[in-house]
Amino acid sequence: ITSARNPTFGIFLKIMKAGGIKKHRMALLFGAKQVTEVLREFPERSLGLLLTGKHELPRGADTEKVTLYRLKRELFERVDLFQTGHPILLLRVDPLVSWDERSWPEGCTLCIPFQDPANVGTALRSAAAFGVSRVVLLAEAAHPFLPRSVRAAGGTLFRTTMEKGPSLYSLRISQVPLITLSSDGRDIRGYRFPRSFCLVPGLEGSGIPRHLKRGTVLSIPMEKGVESLNAALATGIALYLWKSALQAPQGQAMTWS
Repeated sequence: ITSARNPTFGIFLKIMKAGGIKKHRMALLFGAKQVTEVLREFPERSLGLLLTGKHELPRGADTEKVTLYRLKRELFERVDLFQTGHPILLLRVDPLVSWDERSWPEGCTLCIPFQDPANVGTALRSAAAFGVSRVVLLAEAAHPFLPRSVRAAGGTLFRTTMEKGPSLYSLRISQVPLITLSSDGRDIRGYRFPRSFCLVPGLEGSGIPRHLKRGTVLSIPMEKGVESLNAALATGIALYLWKSALQAPQGQAMTWS
Protein backbone atom coordinates (compact mmCIF):
# COMPACT_ATOMS: atom_id res chain seq x y z
CA ILE A 1 0.00 0.00 0.00
CA THR A 2 1.70 3.17 -1.19
CA SER A 3 -1.12 5.72 -1.31
CA ALA A 4 -3.15 7.33 1.46
CA ARG A 5 -6.12 7.08 -0.91
CA ASN A 6 -5.99 3.30 -0.84
CA PRO A 7 -9.40 2.12 0.50
CA THR A 8 -7.83 -0.51 2.74
CA PHE A 9 -5.57 2.10 4.30
CA GLY A 10 -8.66 4.23 4.82
CA ILE A 11 -10.21 1.41 6.85
CA PHE A 12 -7.08 1.20 9.02
CA LEU A 13 -7.56 4.88 9.89
CA LYS A 14 -11.28 4.47 10.55
CA ILE A 15 -10.87 1.58 12.99
CA MET A 16 -8.95 3.86 15.33
CA LYS A 17 -12.38 5.19 16.37
CA ALA A 18 -15.37 3.43 17.90
CA GLY A 19 -17.62 3.95 14.88
CA GLY A 20 -15.13 2.36 12.53
CA ILE A 21 -14.56 -0.57 14.89
CA LYS A 22 -18.29 -1.27 15.08
CA LYS A 23 -18.78 -0.94 11.32
CA HIS A 24 -15.81 -2.98 10.14
CA ARG A 25 -15.57 -5.29 13.19
CA MET A 26 -11.82 -4.89 13.28
CA ALA A 27 -9.28 -3.22 15.55
CA LEU A 28 -5.53 -2.70 15.84
CA LEU A 29 -3.14 -4.12 18.42
CA PHE A 30 0.26 -2.51 19.04
CA GLY A 31 3.47 -3.71 20.69
CA ALA A 32 5.88 -6.54 19.92
CA LYS A 33 5.10 -8.66 22.97
CA GLN A 34 1.34 -8.28 22.75
CA VAL A 35 1.20 -8.92 19.01
CA THR A 36 3.22 -12.13 19.38
CA GLU A 37 1.08 -13.25 22.33
CA VAL A 38 -2.21 -12.83 20.47
CA LEU A 39 -0.86 -14.40 17.27
CA ARG A 40 0.24 -17.43 19.28
CA GLU A 41 -2.65 -17.83 21.71
CA PHE A 42 -5.61 -16.38 19.81
CA PRO A 43 -4.95 -17.10 16.12
CA GLU A 44 -8.69 -17.09 15.39
CA ARG A 45 -8.74 -13.39 16.32
CA SER A 46 -5.77 -12.49 14.13
CA LEU A 47 -6.68 -11.24 10.67
CA GLY A 48 -3.55 -9.56 9.41
CA LEU A 49 -0.27 -7.80 10.04
CA LEU A 50 0.52 -4.23 9.06
CA LEU A 51 4.23 -3.74 8.36
CA THR A 52 6.76 -2.08 6.12
CA GLY A 53 9.12 -3.75 3.69
CA LYS A 54 11.90 -3.60 6.27
CA HIS A 55 10.01 -5.32 9.08
CA GLU A 56 10.63 -8.92 10.04
CA LEU A 57 7.70 -11.16 10.95
CA PRO A 58 7.18 -11.74 14.69
CA ARG A 59 9.18 -14.69 15.95
CA GLY A 60 7.55 -17.52 17.85
CA ALA A 61 4.15 -17.09 16.20
CA ASP A 62 2.47 -18.67 13.18
CA THR A 63 1.84 -15.97 10.58
CA GLU A 64 1.01 -18.23 7.63
CA LYS A 65 -2.75 -17.74 7.97
CA VAL A 66 -2.79 -13.95 8.38
CA THR A 67 -2.83 -11.42 5.57
CA LEU A 68 0.28 -9.25 5.30
CA TYR A 69 -0.28 -5.59 4.49
CA ARG A 70 2.97 -3.97 3.37
CA LEU A 71 2.70 -0.22 3.88
CA LYS A 72 4.91 2.58 2.69
CA ARG A 73 6.92 3.81 5.69
CA GLU A 74 5.10 7.17 5.89
CA LEU A 75 1.73 5.41 5.87
CA PHE A 76 2.79 2.90 8.51
CA GLU A 77 3.89 5.73 10.79
CA ARG A 78 0.42 7.28 10.52
CA VAL A 79 -1.11 4.04 11.77
CA ASP A 80 1.55 3.31 14.40
CA LEU A 81 -0.08 5.55 17.02
CA PHE A 82 2.29 4.59 19.83
CA GLN A 83 5.43 4.64 17.68
CA THR A 84 6.28 1.04 18.51
CA GLY A 85 8.13 0.52 15.24
CA HIS A 86 6.83 -3.06 15.27
CA PRO A 87 4.30 -4.81 13.01
CA ILE A 88 0.71 -4.02 14.01
CA LEU A 89 -1.86 -6.78 14.37
CA LEU A 90 -5.29 -6.50 12.77
CA LEU A 91 -7.87 -8.06 15.10
CA ARG A 92 -11.32 -9.49 14.50
CA VAL A 93 -13.87 -7.84 16.78
CA ASP A 94 -17.07 -9.73 17.55
CA PRO A 95 -20.19 -7.78 18.58
CA LEU A 96 -20.85 -7.84 22.32
CA VAL A 97 -23.84 -9.86 23.48
CA SER A 98 -26.39 -8.11 25.66
CA TRP A 99 -26.09 -8.66 29.38
CA ASP A 100 -28.66 -11.07 30.83
CA GLU A 101 -29.37 -9.53 34.24
CA ARG A 102 -31.49 -12.53 35.26
CA SER A 103 -28.43 -14.82 35.33
CA TRP A 104 -25.80 -14.34 38.02
CA PRO A 105 -22.76 -16.63 37.95
CA GLU A 106 -20.82 -17.27 41.12
CA GLY A 107 -18.13 -14.72 41.83
CA CYS A 108 -17.77 -11.11 40.72
CA THR A 109 -19.66 -9.44 37.89
CA LEU A 110 -17.75 -6.23 37.16
CA CYS A 111 -19.63 -3.30 35.61
CA ILE A 112 -17.33 -0.84 33.84
CA PRO A 113 -18.56 2.72 33.19
CA PHE A 114 -15.20 4.34 32.41
CA GLN A 115 -15.08 6.85 29.58
CA ASP A 116 -11.29 6.87 29.35
CA PRO A 117 -10.22 4.01 27.03
CA ALA A 118 -7.01 3.47 29.03
CA ASN A 119 -9.08 2.96 32.19
CA VAL A 120 -11.29 0.47 30.37
CA GLY A 121 -8.26 -1.52 29.21
CA THR A 122 -6.63 -1.43 32.65
CA ALA A 123 -9.84 -2.63 34.31
CA LEU A 124 -10.17 -5.45 31.78
CA ARG A 125 -6.61 -6.54 32.52
CA SER A 126 -7.40 -6.60 36.26
CA ALA A 127 -10.63 -8.49 35.60
CA ALA A 128 -8.74 -11.20 33.75
CA ALA A 129 -5.92 -11.28 36.31
CA PHE A 130 -8.23 -11.83 39.27
CA GLY A 131 -10.76 -14.09 37.58
CA VAL A 132 -14.01 -12.15 37.50
CA SER A 133 -16.96 -14.11 36.17
CA ARG A 134 -17.85 -11.51 33.54
CA VAL A 135 -17.47 -7.87 32.63
CA VAL A 136 -20.50 -5.73 31.78
CA LEU A 137 -19.55 -2.66 29.75
CA LEU A 138 -22.05 0.04 30.62
CA ALA A 139 -23.35 2.51 28.04
CA GLU A 140 -20.96 5.23 29.24
CA ALA A 141 -17.88 3.06 28.74
CA ALA A 142 -15.39 3.67 25.96
CA HIS A 143 -15.21 0.91 23.35
CA PRO A 144 -12.88 -1.82 24.67
CA PHE A 145 -11.11 -2.13 21.29
CA LEU A 146 -10.11 1.51 20.94
CA PRO A 147 -6.31 1.78 20.56
CA ARG A 148 -5.61 3.06 24.08
CA SER A 149 -7.82 0.39 25.62
CA VAL A 150 -6.22 -2.39 23.57
CA ARG A 151 -2.81 -1.00 24.44
CA ALA A 152 -3.61 -1.30 28.17
CA ALA A 153 -5.41 -4.66 28.03
CA GLY A 154 -3.45 -6.55 25.38
CA GLY A 155 -4.33 -10.22 25.05
CA THR A 156 -6.40 -10.12 28.25
CA LEU A 157 -9.21 -8.76 26.05
CA PHE A 158 -9.82 -12.36 25.07
CA ARG A 159 -9.42 -13.86 28.53
CA THR A 160 -12.65 -12.62 30.08
CA THR A 161 -16.32 -12.58 29.09
CA MET A 162 -17.53 -9.13 28.02
CA GLU A 163 -21.19 -8.17 27.67
CA LYS A 164 -23.04 -4.97 26.77
CA GLY A 165 -25.03 -3.40 29.59
CA PRO A 166 -27.31 -0.42 30.29
CA SER A 167 -26.39 3.07 31.39
CA LEU A 168 -24.88 3.53 34.84
CA TYR A 169 -27.81 5.81 35.64
CA SER A 170 -30.44 3.20 34.78
CA LEU A 171 -28.61 0.28 36.36
CA ARG A 172 -30.76 -1.64 38.83
CA ILE A 173 -29.47 -4.67 40.75
CA SER A 174 -31.72 -6.66 43.07
CA GLN A 175 -30.85 -10.34 42.52
CA VAL A 176 -27.38 -10.20 44.13
CA PRO A 177 -25.59 -7.81 46.51
CA LEU A 178 -24.49 -4.58 44.85
CA ILE A 179 -21.09 -3.20 45.86
CA THR A 180 -19.93 0.24 44.76
CA LEU A 181 -16.62 2.03 45.26
CA SER A 182 -16.60 5.55 46.60
CA SER A 183 -14.29 7.67 48.75
CA ASP A 184 -17.10 8.14 51.28
CA GLY A 185 -17.79 4.42 51.75
CA ARG A 186 -16.83 2.04 54.55
CA ASP A 187 -13.29 0.69 54.78
CA ILE A 188 -12.90 -2.21 52.35
CA ARG A 189 -10.35 -3.94 54.58
CA GLY A 190 -11.89 -6.90 56.35
CA TYR A 191 -15.10 -6.80 54.30
CA ARG A 192 -16.51 -10.27 53.66
CA PHE A 193 -17.45 -10.45 50.02
CA PRO A 194 -20.64 -12.37 49.10
CA ARG A 195 -20.47 -15.55 47.05
CA SER A 196 -21.97 -13.72 44.06
CA PHE A 197 -22.03 -9.96 43.72
CA CYS A 198 -21.94 -7.04 41.32
CA LEU A 199 -19.07 -4.54 41.62
CA VAL A 200 -19.62 -1.05 40.24
CA PRO A 201 -16.76 1.48 40.43
CA GLY A 202 -17.59 5.14 40.03
CA LEU A 203 -17.52 7.10 36.81
CA GLU A 204 -14.45 9.30 36.44
CA GLY A 205 -15.22 12.64 38.02
CA SER A 206 -18.91 12.27 38.90
CA GLY A 207 -18.54 9.02 40.82
CA ILE A 208 -21.51 6.83 41.79
CA PRO A 209 -25.14 7.87 41.16
CA ARG A 210 -27.16 8.35 44.33
CA HIS A 211 -29.55 5.47 43.67
CA LEU A 212 -26.67 2.95 43.59
CA LYS A 213 -25.43 4.02 47.02
CA ARG A 214 -28.35 2.18 48.60
CA GLY A 215 -26.24 -0.97 48.41
CA THR A 216 -22.85 -1.58 50.03
CA VAL A 217 -20.44 1.29 49.47
CA LEU A 218 -16.75 0.54 50.06
CA SER A 219 -13.71 2.78 50.05
CA ILE A 220 -9.98 2.18 49.84
CA PRO A 221 -8.18 3.95 52.71
CA MET A 222 -5.58 6.51 51.67
CA GLU A 223 -3.21 8.97 53.26
CA LYS A 224 -4.66 12.30 54.32
CA GLY A 225 -4.60 14.93 51.63
CA VAL A 226 -5.15 12.45 48.78
CA GLU A 227 -8.63 13.03 47.39
CA SER A 228 -9.10 9.85 45.37
CA LEU A 229 -7.46 7.08 43.39
CA ASN A 230 -7.60 6.58 39.65
CA ALA A 231 -10.85 4.72 38.96
CA ALA A 232 -9.20 1.77 37.22
CA LEU A 233 -6.54 1.48 39.93
CA ALA A 234 -9.21 1.44 42.65
CA THR A 235 -11.02 -1.31 40.75
CA GLY A 236 -7.86 -3.40 40.57
CA ILE A 237 -7.23 -3.03 44.31
CA ALA A 238 -10.81 -4.04 45.15
CA LEU A 239 -10.56 -7.12 42.91
CA TYR A 240 -7.24 -8.07 44.50
CA LEU A 241 -8.73 -7.87 48.00
CA TRP A 242 -11.72 -9.96 46.91
CA LYS A 243 -9.46 -12.59 45.34
CA SER A 244 -7.17 -12.63 48.39
CA ALA A 245 -10.12 -13.21 50.72
CA LEU A 246 -11.42 -15.92 48.40
CA GLN A 247 -8.09 -17.77 48.53
CA ALA A 248 -7.63 -17.46 52.30
CA PRO A 249 -7.93 -20.75 54.26
CA GLN A 250 -11.57 -21.61 55.01
CA GLY A 251 -12.76 -19.96 58.18
CA GLN A 252 -9.78 -17.60 58.32
CA ALA A 253 -10.52 -13.93 57.74
CA MET A 254 -8.06 -11.68 55.97
CA THR A 255 -6.43 -9.16 58.29
CA TRP A 256 -4.33 -6.08 57.64
CA SER A 257 -2.19 -4.16 60.09
